[in-house]
Amino acid sequence: MSLGTGLFLSALVLSLVILYSVTRDRWNWRRVALWGTLGPLAVVIVLSAAGYLVWRWEDRPKPLNSFFGVALRASEQDVRFMKGEPTSREPDGTWVYDIKDSSSGQIVATYRVQFRDGNVRYVFYAPGGYDPNKEYAFGFSDGTRLSQVSGKLGDPSDTSEKPDGSARLYSYRDYNAFFGFSKGVVEVYGMYDPATGPLKFTAD
Repeated sequence: MSLGTGLFLSALVLSLVILYSVTRDRWNWRRVALWGTLGPLAVVIVLSAAGYLVWRWEDRPKPLNSFFGVALRASEQDVRFMKGEPTSREPDGTWVYDIKDSSSGQIVATYRVQFRDGNVRYVFYAPGGYDPNKEYAFGFSDGTRLSQVSGKLGDPSDTSEKPDGSARLYSYRDYNAFFGFSKGVVEVYGMYDPATGPLKFTAD
C-alpha cells in the first residue's frame, strides 16, 4: 500500500468516526449500514442480470443467409461473379468447387452449389483435409458432436437417414442450415433454402 493510499483510507475512517459521533443520536445507523450494503449489492445483481440477458440475446443462433461467400437464393450469374467458374459440374447441374492447399495442391475441401430454377438451393461443404479457411456454422464444424448441435439448435425440423443406417441428415428450417452426421459427429454441413424442401439421401 502506498503512502497516499494509506493517508486516504485513514482520512476516510476518521471522517466516518466523526460523522457517527455527531449524528449517532439523530440517525438510525443500523438502517444506514443496511442500505449501504444492500443498495450496491442490488445494483450489482441488476446490472449482472441485464448483462447476461444481453449476452444471451446476442449469442442466439441466427439464420444463415450466406455460406462460402454465396448468398442464399443467389443467381448463377451472382455465384459465377463471386466464386468464378466451378472446378467441375455434376450431371444434375451442381457446381463443384475444390479447395486446394496452396503448397501441396491437395484437395482439402469441396463445396457443392446446387441450383433450382436458376437460384441457389443449397451450398454443401465436405471437408477433405486440413482447411484453415473453413466456415464454422454456428460455431460447429466437422467433428462436432450431435449433442452439441442439438443443445444449441434444438431438434431438427426434418431428418433423412441413409439406407444402410450409417448416416443422417438433420435440416433446421428456422436456421437455413443442415448437418450430416455419422458415428455421432458432424461430417458435412451447409446452408439450404427451406422453400425448396430439406436435403435427403437418395436411395441406392
